[in-house]
Amino acid sequence: MSDNKMKKFNILHVFNEPSSLSQSETAYGDVVEHFGAKWKIGVFKDIYGDIYPSIFCEGSQTGNWSINTVCKLLVGGISVKTGMQFEFNRRDKKFRQDWILKEDFHKYGINESVRIQYGVKIIQMTGIEERPKMIEDNVAKKSSEIEKWQKSMNFDDGVAKESSDIVLKIGDQKFYVAKLLLTFHSTYFKTLFSGNFSESKQSEIELKDIDPDAFQYFLELIYGISLVNDTMIMELFKLADFFDAQIVIERCQEFLLNRSQQSLKIKFQVALKYKMEELKVRKTNNCD
Repeated sequence: MSDNKMKKFNILHVFNEPSSLSQSETAYGDVVEHFGAKWKIGVFKDIYGDIYPSIFCEGSQTGNWSINTVCKLLVGGISVKTGMQFEFNRRDKKFRQDWILKEDFHKYGINESVRIQYGVKIIQMTGIEERPKMIEDNVAKKSSEIEKWQKSMNFDDGVAKESSDIVLKIGDQKFYVAKLLLTFHSTYFKTLFSGNFSESKQSEIELKDIDPDAFQYFLELIYGISLVNDTMIMELFKLADFFDAQIVIERCQEFLLNRSQQSLKIKFQVALKYKMEELKVRKTNNCD
């Protein structure tokens, strides 16, 4: 089968504790399905501590197959390289072209976690039968979590603009939001909007050193239209702590306590950092 129609998707994974990777070890993200093929992100750590992001593709059919792609790589929301061409097939299932030097980790916000994202454009596919997309299909449900929440709410469409009274700019993205809602849920924004700051009089405020995708999810939690998941939990904790948004902290804590698949070690480290007494008690009891 050959399909020349352009297809594209994003795949993202947040790897926690990259420093804990052993030398010459590769960690892998979740497998997700797009256009009849299975994809996952990997990250390799060499003997010098540098990391090498990669993307893997596995055709769902036996026999010869190929997927001709153009990829872009983002680490920590920052573009590393674009326009990378690669053909995945039975023999070449892994694509890796760039690496991040250890001394450059700070440039990409790599500390307790590293956020790796690939944007993939499929130019041509052969030998792949695309699965029908069904709402109840478990494989379709397992599709990239980041894509799901990105579509939950648009903060720069006509509806958002009509109901907003402040614009928050992060990089080249604008978020049209309501001051009242942010003020109610965040002491940071309450102080910013009502305090003696020049920003309180501005109609557009720029927020620096914030990842726009993580902020999108943060806003959706405040607006009550998204659920917490393991993909973004660490990013959410950072933003909730920075903006002092108690509702986001509570939702993250409840998820980490009852539904998260994170290891007990990571949960305990989060509990210590964000002073989550209930989670620390739960971890101690589990160790007894």
